[in-house]
This record gives sequence, structure tokens and C-alpha cells, in this order.
Amino acid sequence: MKRHLATLAIAGLLVADLHSQELNTGPAAGTALTPVKAYGVGGPHPGAFAGKEFDVAGEIGDGPGAILFMHELTRNILPVVRGLDQFGAEYSLKGFKTFVLMLSPDRTAAESRLKAVNGSLKLRNPVVLSLDGAEGPGNYALNRKATLSLVLVDKGKVVRTHAYTDVNAEDEGILRGWVEEIVGSIPENLGEYRQLAKANLPKEAGALRSLAVEQAVEIKRLQAQVKRLKEQQGGRYGGMRPDRRNMQRGAQPQMRREGAAREGEAKRPESRRSEGSRRGGEREMKKESGGDAKPQRQGRPPEDPQLNSLLRSFIRQTNDDARADEVFAQIAARAKESDALRAEAVEMFKLMLSFRDRYGTKHAQELAEGFLKENAKPAKRGR
Repeated sequence: MKRHLATLAIAGLLVADLHSQELNTGPAAGTALTPVKAYGVGGPHPGAFAGKEFDVAGEIGDGPGAILFMHELTRNILPVVRGLDQFGAEYSLKGFKTFVLMLSPDRTAAESRLKAVNGSLKLRNPVVLSLDGAEGPGNYALNRKATLSLVLVDKGKVVRTHAYTDVNAEDEGILRGWVEEIVGSIPENLGEYRQLAKANLPKEAGALRSLAVEQAVEIKRLQAQVKRLKEQQGGRYGGMRPDRRNMQRGAQPQMRREGAAREGEAKRPESRRSEGSRRGGEREMKKESGGDAKPQRQGRPPEDPQLNSLLRSFIRQTNDDARADEVFAQIAARAKESDALRAEAVEMFKLMLSFRDRYGTKHAQELAEGFLKENAKPAKRGR
């Protein structure tokens, strides 16, 4: 009996060890990119390759790109699928292209399912069907134990591969960091971004027209997102139409408050009015001299690519509270990995809070303040 229990324990440890090891999938780094046959299934959200058989590797060419093979289609994988699709749009000016391929042994069934999936997901570049069955391209050595197999490429060669067996909140930020290792970051400065756009816009009329259409669709997406955020926040008037009657009702209490304030001002002692005037004059002098015009900059941007990418996501003023919480959780998890990363996170939050009018929502700023209270060391005072 004891021997039997010992055998079971050893077997359990071996299984746990196998699960803890990272799976290998896809070609080794440095391997030349070979053809990947795919088909665009069409449907209610067709995409550019609808009804066409094409070579994914040929479409990426010598530029940077990502191929994501989908071994299993579950809700769990959607953050990585959506994230990669978003990065394809964000980094398109740097030539970055993304393709998501579904692997299946049954082409007919897979086509029918993908039409429904693409109609639901509405990705910028819809999922296409691999024509190499459930195994994928034979020489790619994809690991069937993975849920997703990612292959990042540049200059016609494989740069990195990764097998996803599970997807968590950190994966989108990690993936962005890997993309930026290949293509570099997108400039935040509008002038620099304009120059990047001028240098990388397609020269052919057809390609330029396609890009313009995609950008128009992207603007429509952003407008819809802003509208939803405004509706969630109640809008400027709390969801109430600002008609004349509402404005008049709002103006009456305001007029009464202003009248009371003037009456109080008349009763206020001269010395207090003088003091108030003096302080107001000092504030005006500070404004004219630029004393309060610019906030004092503190901290510095992180050197870690993943933290840098997460920071840019975190400081967006269009984020709702749930999105801010999600990105903050990824930052906190990354910061726990080492003292150096925690120190970088501290400095980047100091930088963010130096420019409250530009960076982050009020909720995001509160999260940053909480992080600093827990992790920033107080400054030493001299005697």
C-alpha cells in the first residue's frame, strides 16, 4: 500500500513538472519564413481576403508581422486575439501586419463556424482558415497541446514563438512589448507621428484608398467608444437635454447664490477684502510670470518595454474604470517581478501624476497614488 502511494506521488510530481514547463511551438528563431496557406471565409464581416486562397507569409513579406495559429476556439483566448488585431491597426504605419488562422480538420464545418465568429468579433482583420488541417503547416512544428501558437516575424525570418496554454490579464501587455521590440514604439508627439505617417503611407493609389477606408472605419469605432463612455458617465447634463427650460431652472438658483455672494461682499470688512485682493493679485502675478503655468515634472518613463507599453495604455483619458483597473493589475504584476521593475513603476507613476491634466482619468490617478503610497520610499531629510 505504501509503495502504491509513493508511486502515485511520484507520478503526480512528474505530471506537475511537465505542466510547469513552457511548451515549445513553431519554428526556431532565425528560421526563414515559409508559405502558410489560408482562406478568407467571407460572411457578414468578410474582410479583405473574403473568398480568396492566399499565402500569409507572402502577404507579410519582408516586413514585421505576427501569425497567430488558433488550435482551440474558446472565449478564454479572446484577449490575445483582440489585442493582436488592435496592434495590427496601431503599428500599421510601421508596416506591421497580423493574421489569425483557425486550425481545423474539417474545412466545411470550420468555414461555417468562422463566418459566425467573425460576425460576432468584428475584428479589423477577420480570422481566416488554415488550409493545412488541424496540424497547420507541416514544417512549422506547431504544438497541439497549445491553445494558441504565436509566430512573430521580421525580414522574412522568425523572431520569436510562444505557446499559450492559458490567457491571463498580463498577456496583452507582454505581447505589445514583444511587438515593440521588433517595430519600436509609436511616437506620442503629434508632429513626430505626422512625419512617421508621411514616410510610411503607401504610394500606390489602390493601397492608399484601402488605408483611407480602414482609417475611416477606425474613426467610427473611436466615436462609438467615446459615445458609450459619455453615456456611462451620464454626459455633461446627466443625460438631460439642455433645453431652455432646464437652463432657466438651473440659472435661478445660480442667480440667487450670486446675489447672496454680492450681499456678503458688501458686508465684509474692508481689511478682509483688501487681503483677498492682495492674494488674488499675487496669483495673477504668478500666472503672468509663468510661476504656475507648468507643473513640476517628477519621475521618468520606464526603460522596461512592457511597463512602457502598459503606461501608455494606462494614461489614456478615454479609459473607463474597468479598463484602468485591468491595466493597473498588469502593471502591479510586472512590478512585483523585481525590485528594479518596482522602482521603474514608482518613477513612471510620479511622472504621470506630474501632469494630471494630460495623463489618466481621475480613477487611474487614484490607483497610481495608492501604488506610490505602498511602494515609494519617503525622501530622507537632512539635519
